[in-house]
Amino acid sequence: MPDAGATVPAVPGITCRAVARTFGTGAAAVAAVAPVDLTFAAGTTTALVGPSGCGKSTLLRMIAGLDKPSEGVIRIGGRSPAEVTRDGALAVAFQDPSLLPWRTVAGNVALARRLARQTPDPLAVARLIEMVGLKGFEDRRPFELSGGMRQRAAIARCLVTDPTVLLLDEPFGAVDELTRRRLNIELPPLWAARGTTTILVTHSVTEAVLLSDRVVVLSPRPARVIADIPVRLSRPRGAAQIDTDAFRAAVAAVTAALVGPQDGATALRAAE
Repeated sequence: MPDAGATVPAVPGITCRAVARTFGTGAAAVAAVAPVDLTFAAGTTTALVGPSGCGKSTLLRMIAGLDKPSEGVIRIGGRSPAEVTRDGALAVAFQDPSLLPWRTVAGNVALARRLARQTPDPLAVARLIEMVGLKGFEDRRPFELSGGMRQRAAIARCLVTDPTVLLLDEPFGAVDELTRRRLNIELPPLWAARGTTTILVTHSVTEAVLLSDRVVVLSPRPARVIADIPVRLSRPRGAAQIDTDAFRAAVAAVTAALVGPQDGATALRAAE
């Protein structure tokens, strides 16, 4: 836990200053992320999009403290990612839910509090399981759940520690399109209601626009910021909003930044 005298923002912002990552050395060196300067405002959701292999997941892993920058500094509310993680204030969800197969849904969710050195809280576990739509499945093991249900359990595991920072790496990428659309609508309000600072890596332009307040478009490797696009759409966002002209215009703007200037019809087809 933080020192008694430490001042820790309830919801921190995130700053990346000249952050770069190179793998290997000499002739074999591969630059994954070029020096990047980014600020993620507290309590907002930002989507990172870009071509496959461009370095967006590498950037997310550095913010999570799972990888170290070759250059530059990352601060979350003035602290290092490692410090924030030790307090259980940072949670990460990947495309693979990575649930422990021998633990029940409740056991997997409860484990997150133990790993964060937080007091056991069965009521919080039960509340999160209900909030993600898994009430009645508390005693089921992962092999008994559908892909969408396993991802719901993974999100509950992330949120049960009350994180102030949530990092999502293609969290819905492994489920079918119908389930993905449903999860996109049902789950984000859970972390939005908490005012969590959220960063989402996704290949889906529609998903990026639906979930975020801002979309950062990255170049092919090494990742550089080539566009920083605000999403000025009202919340809450649901299925009906996807069919509006404003939503389609936002999708077209992000797609144009990804693939270059083109007519609006082609941009919309590429976005899908």
